[in-house]
Amino acid sequence: MSASEGAVLVHAIGGGDLGVPGAATLSGITPDYEGLPGAEGKTRRPLRKVFEGLAEAGIPLSGVVFLGTTTPLAAGSTLAVHAARMRRRLTSESGLCGSRFPPAAVHVVEIGEPGMRSTADALAVWIETHDPGEVLVTTGSGALSLSTGAVCAVLGARLPVRVLHIDRPREPYSLQRPRDKTAHLDAWLVRHRFWDALGELDEENRGLWRLLAERQAGLTTKATALAGAEAAAEWRERYGVTKGNLGKFRDRTATLQAALFERLGRGEAADYGTLRAWYADTLDKLSAREELSPNTKAVVTRLVSDLRSRAGGKGDLTGLLRMAMRDLRGDITSDCAAMIKDAELTDLYGRAATHQAHLWPAPLAPGHLSPTLTAAADRWESKDDQGVKLIQRTGRVSWPVLGSGDILALLAVGIGDPARDGDDLRAIHTVLTESRLRQKGLLRRGEVRLRLLASPEATLRAHRLARAAQRWEADIRVVDDVRGDLHEVRDVVVNALAAEAAPTGRGGSGSLRDVDEVVLVLNPGPPMTNYGMVAAGVEWSLQAACPLWLTELGRAGPDRIELRSGKPVLARLGLDHMLAQLAAGAVRRLDLRTAQRLVDRGSDALRAVLPDLQILERYLFAAWVDVRDWSENHDKGARRRLSLIAKVCGELPVPAAYLAVESLRPGLFTWRRWEEKRIECPALKELATLANGSLQGHALDRRSRGARGPRHQPNVRDVLIDAIKELGGPRPEDDDLVRRHQSLLRSLDRIFHGPVDGR
Repeated sequence: MSASEGAVLVHAIGGGDLGVPGAATLSGITPDYEGLPGAEGKTRRPLRKVFEGLAEAGIPLSGVVFLGTTTPLAAGSTLAVHAARMRRRLTSESGLCGSRFPPAAVHVVEIGEPGMRSTADALAVWIETHDPGEVLVTTGSGALSLSTGAVCAVLGARLPVRVLHIDRPREPYSLQRPRDKTAHLDAWLVRHRFWDALGELDEENRGLWRLLAERQAGLTTKATALAGAEAAAEWRERYGVTKGNLGKFRDRTATLQAALFERLGRGEAADYGTLRAWYADTLDKLSAREELSPNTKAVVTRLVSDLRSRAGGKGDLTGLLRMAMRDLRGDITSDCAAMIKDAELTDLYGRAATHQAHLWPAPLAPGHLSPTLTAAADRWESKDDQGVKLIQRTGRVSWPVLGSGDILALLAVGIGDPARDGDDLRAIHTVLTESRLRQKGLLRRGEVRLRLLASPEATLRAHRLARAAQRWEADIRVVDDVRGDLHEVRDVVVNALAAEAAPTGRGGSGSLRDVDEVVLVLNPGPPMTNYGMVAAGVEWSLQAACPLWLTELGRAGPDRIELRSGKPVLARLGLDHMLAQLAAGAVRRLDLRTAQRLVDRGSDALRAVLPDLQILERYLFAAWVDVRDWSENHDKGARRRLSLIAKVCGELPVPAAYLAVESLRPGLFTWRRWEEKRIECPALKELATLANGSLQGHALDRRSRGARGPRHQPNVRDVLIDAIKELGGPRPEDDDLVRRHQSLLRSLDRIFHGPVDGR
C-alpha cells in the first residue's frame, strides 16, 4: 500500500456488522454481513454507510483493516472469526456492502484482550510491516476502546489519522487543529519558568526575562549593574519597574528564595546548594523573630552555628539535625522547633549536605515536598516574589511556583438508567482513587477536579451521580449540554473549563488552568462525546502547559472496575513539541534531570531521547566508577566536564563555578585528592573560592560572620579555561561532551520543528 492510492480504513467489527447491533452474545445468531441495501438507521450495515459516504465525499480507500477480538462470544465464535469471513466476502467477486477490494488490500488484526492498549499494540505490529499512509478509523460500531486504540497506534507510528463516525462518514474528523506553536510555547515557558528561553522569543521584554533568569541562577549581576539612578530610570520608563523592585533583585536573601522555590524539586546539583543555604538562613532569621524558651534558643543557636561552619569542618550535619530534633521533643509550639522536626525536610537537607545527592538516581516524579518548604514557598510567592507583577506587565499571567497539586479528570456520562448508578459510582470512585495516586508524584498536595460531561439527555443523571459522589471529598461538577460532533463537543468542554475561576499567577486561585495534570477517562458511551473529550483534553493541556494522560474504564470482575492507562501517544498532538523545546532549554543550561523528567512525559518518539540524556548526565556528574573510560585518567574526565560548563556559561546565566566544583568532587576526585588538586592547580583553587562565594555555596554563611566577598570577580569562563590548561589540555577529545550536548539539542530541535501528527 502507499499513501498515493488513498487512505486505509480501520474498522472494529461489532454486532452491527453482523446484523445484531448491541448484542451481548452471539449465541443462536445467524450473522448477516450484507443486510438490505435500502435499510436505514441501525439496520443498515456500518460498512455500507462508510463505503457510500466516502465515495460521495470523494475520499478514496487503498485498503481495509478489520479489528476483531478473540474473546469467545458463543461456542467457537469470536469477532475475529467473523472479521476473517467478512474479509473473504469483501475480496470475493460479489464483494461486500457494495464494495470490493483485492485480497492484498484487506487485512484482519486479531485483538487478544478487548481494550485500548491491547488494540494499539496489535495494530502497531501491522503498521510496522505496511505503509498505510493516512488512516481513517471508524467509530460508532464495535467497542469504543478498539477505535481509540487504533487511533493511538496510528499516532504512535507518527502517521496522520482521522476519525470517521459511521453515521456521518462524509466528514472525517481530525483530533489535531491548526496551531501556533510559538504561542503555546510561550505559555509552557512561563509555567515552567524558563526565563532565558523566553528572552529569545520575546525581544521586547528581553531585559526582564534576563533579570528573572539571573535571579533563578542565584546571580545578581544585571540587577547590580542597574543600581545607578540613570539605569533605574530607564528601566522604569521601559518596563515599569521601580527602584524598589530592582533593589529586591540585588538582595541576596530574596534572590536565594527565588532560586530555591523556582527550581525546587528538580534535583539538580545547584538546587541542593540553594537548599542548604536557605535552611540555615531561614532558621537563623526565624529564631531572631520568635520568643523562644531558653532550651530551644540554645539548641537553635548552636545548630545554626554548626550548619554555617559545617560543625567546625567536622561535618555530620544530618547527625546534628537529628540530635536537635531529639532535644526539641518538648517544644510543640515554636516555628523553629516545627522546622527542625520536619522529618521530610531533615532528610532532604541531609542528602544535600553530603554534596553527593546529584550522584544518586533521581526519581522521574519528585513527589510531595515537605510541609515546611511548601508553606515557605507560599509565603514567598504571596508577599515577596517580584516576578508575578513583572510578568503581568508583559500581558501574561504566571502559574503558582510549585504548581497547584490539582489533577483535572474528564469523564463522559452515558444516559443509562438508575439501576446502573451503582456501577457508575464505582467508576467515579475508581477515577478519584487512581487520580489521587497520580498526585503523589506532584510537588504539593492538591485536589482532584472531576468534570462529568453530560449530554442534555444525561444531565439529570450526571448531577445525581455528582451529588452522590460528594462523600469522597473531591471537586466534582457537571459540564452540561455536551452535544454535537467532535469539534462542537471539544469547544463546549473547553469553554466550560475556561469559564471557571480565572488564574491569578499565585496559588489558591482555583483556576483549572493551573492544574498539574489532565487525565481523560474513556467510558462506553456516545463515541463523539468521548472523542470530543479527547480533543478538549489536548487543547486544555496545551493551554494549561501540563501533561495529558489517556485512560479507560474496564471491568476486573463482576463488581470491580479498574482504570487502565494507555500509552502517552496523545503527546504527538502537540505536547511533544512543547516538551521537546523545554527539555532543550534544560539541556542548554545543564539541568539534565529536569530534561529527563520533561522527556519522560512525552510519547515514545520523544522518550527515545531519554537514553542519550541519561548518558550525558552520567558523563557530566556521575562518579568516575560509573564512567569506564575515565577510570585511569580522572584529569581527562575533568577537562571534558569543564569544557562543557565553560561553553554553557558563556551563553547562559548559570552558577558555573558551583556546577564545575560539584562535577569534580567527590565524583571524580575524592575529598582528599581534591585538596591536593587545588594545590597543584591554582585555577581549581580559584574555582572553589568562587563556588563557595556563590549563593549555592556559602555566601550567606560568610555574610552572617561579617566576611566580605572579593572586590574583583574574575570571569568564570576564563578560570575554567585556565583549569583545563592546568589539567593537561586543551586536547581534541576534551570536546567530547560538548559534541554530545550539541547532538542532543539537535535531536530535540528536530522534534519541536517536526510535523504534528493526527492531521
